[in-house]
Amino acid sequence: MTDNSEYEQFLQTHEFQLVLNNIPKHFYRRLYEKMKNEIFDSGSYFQLCPVDDDDEDLEEVFNPERRYYVSTLENVVLDPNNDENAIFLIDHAWTYRIKEARSNLINIPNLYERMAALMNIDTETKEDGIELILQRMWKYNQTYTMTSTQIDPQKDCEEAYEPFWYIMDELGSSIRHSSTNANVCCTSFFFAPSQTMFSLFYPIVRIDQPYSEIFRNFVYDNNDTLDRNIRLLIWRHINDRKLILRNLMIENSPELFNKKLENNIEVYEKCHKNDLYDKKPIKIEGIKIDPDRIWKVYTDHDLVTQYLTDKHYQLVDDPEQADLIFVMKQLQDFRHEILEEKLINQFPFENLITNKELLALVARRWKSLNNSTSTDSDPYVDSQGSPPWLATTFNLTYELTQFAVYFQYREDQHLDNTWIIKPINLTRSIDMSVTNSLDMILRLPESGPKIACKYVYSPVLLKIPEMEGNGVKFDVRYVLLLRSIRPLKLYVHKIFWLRFANKPYSLNELDDYETHFTVMNYRPNAFLRQMNCETFISMYNEQHGHKEETWSIVEQRIFQMFREIFQCATIEEAPLGIDSCSSSRALYAADLMLDIVDNKVQPKLLEINFTPDCHRACTFYPNFYNQVFNVLFRDTTDEQDVIDISQ
Repeated sequence: MTDNSEYEQFLQTHEFQLVLNNIPKHFYRRLYEKMKNEIFDSGSYFQLCPVDDDDEDLEEVFNPERRYYVSTLENVVLDPNNDENAIFLIDHAWTYRIKEARSNLINIPNLYERMAALMNIDTETKEDGIELILQRMWKYNQTYTMTSTQIDPQKDCEEAYEPFWYIMDELGSSIRHSSTNANVCCTSFFFAPSQTMFSLFYPIVRIDQPYSEIFRNFVYDNNDTLDRNIRLLIWRHINDRKLILRNLMIENSPELFNKKLENNIEVYEKCHKNDLYDKKPIKIEGIKIDPDRIWKVYTDHDLVTQYLTDKHYQLVDDPEQADLIFVMKQLQDFRHEILEEKLINQFPFENLITNKELLALVARRWKSLNNSTSTDSDPYVDSQGSPPWLATTFNLTYELTQFAVYFQYREDQHLDNTWIIKPINLTRSIDMSVTNSLDMILRLPESGPKIACKYVYSPVLLKIPEMEGNGVKFDVRYVLLLRSIRPLKLYVHKIFWLRFANKPYSLNELDDYETHFTVMNYRPNAFLRQMNCETFISMYNEQHGHKEETWSIVEQRIFQMFREIFQCATIEEAPLGIDSCSSSRALYAADLMLDIVDNKVQPKLLEINFTPDCHRACTFYPNFYNQVFNVLFRDTTDEQDVIDISQ
């Protein structure tokens, strides 16, 4: 007899999952017993049957590589309304994070052989087989999220989650798709007592015919929408997929690209949902800047506490006593009566630039802002109005169909189709992937909202003396200081920071993190290359400073890029633009790469971060935060190592 107190605890702990997955209540107790005792009894009810491609009675084939389908045994009857045992556990054959998939297949005993058999892969070499598995696994993948090990909520702004992907066992992976005849629901379920993630399935209609095939719905939204049909392309035959997308090509369906997402206020309000700013102008009189005043500072930032040593600032423990608040987390309540006459290190609606989803949208204003006429022959980029300093970007929540059509267009034009997929609001390269697989890109949004950015195909590389090859990728981080919106007062710190990949640049293995990413300081045992900006400038000019492409010229393009993104982000009133507030100041970090476009070095903005990690800046320049505070809060720019880029 199951202990009722344990069962009641199970119901309380797992209530959200039980309701979210629409699990009928009469399954609850048996589900608990099966998970607690790890009872996998599906073999008494179901069997694997070889797929016969000539069998016309079988459902339309989605995922033609699948070797088996699942059916009930001869005398099995499954009644979702009365049979309390009719809920079944599915084991997981492989659980992984994307960045570890290749190494798992190489190093975990028997994993490659099992996945190759499950996905019907037969190649002469294991190397070729691994490449096929990495492509084909997106037809089998499921996902869930767990707390990221790269984020420390005690030190960082907030807790973050990253996805795990998994392949179900042979039975679970053989359940085929049907849009109209699905007879089971299949979902994942985390059992807290054993910290185990299960998959489970249960009938949603009565199944009473001998040897009935079991179908599930791969895409639960049953509305016959274009977006749903695009998501189902993953399991279609490749030729069918291409035909469908070509029929939706830009020249045949221009209306797809006439929807201006940058004008959709619902998108902005969704991203501002945690901002309780009342959308009314904050009418605080201009705060008098007395050069001799001692400012009382409240901060939760350890580096500020340690390095803010200028005599004009006094640290206090109570925010009520402070004149100046410098905090790591964004305010949840940005209103007049809260701010009173305090200065604060953030602007209302500043996530227009710190959120990757919104940054890409506000950048589309560049074309109208500059009255520019694009010379780009790419029909999508031309219609979108993308600036030259931002990669072509699609929001995969709202523009999935447009992306798929554009992907096929580029394939047909024999253009590079490598993309980097980013979560809309995470840093440190968490949950980012580089890929040229449409299957993978269409599935990745299942683990959380994503944007797809065209990968910088021809990056400027830096040759490192001790490394072979053409050079490594690098990105550059600048510190930006925003003092006001109207008028725009924007400064950039003269000292910038470099981050390097650890392997020579190559497109051979797009999942190789140390080739394609530069954030190494949060990865265990990864080599972290340090280089100051003076050394970098010397190396850059030696390797790339010909044809009037010296660093001083490139840097002016970078500063122009910074100015233009803030112009794009402030031209509209809130909530479509960052709002002006006389109490607001802000420090951001802007990360960029350099691309070679028509033999010219073009800066490409990657992201802008709120309350960035400035540990390196403080270590090498102990006066860093004194300078930042003097520029932002005392309006003192002389001898502060900053450049005014407002105009």
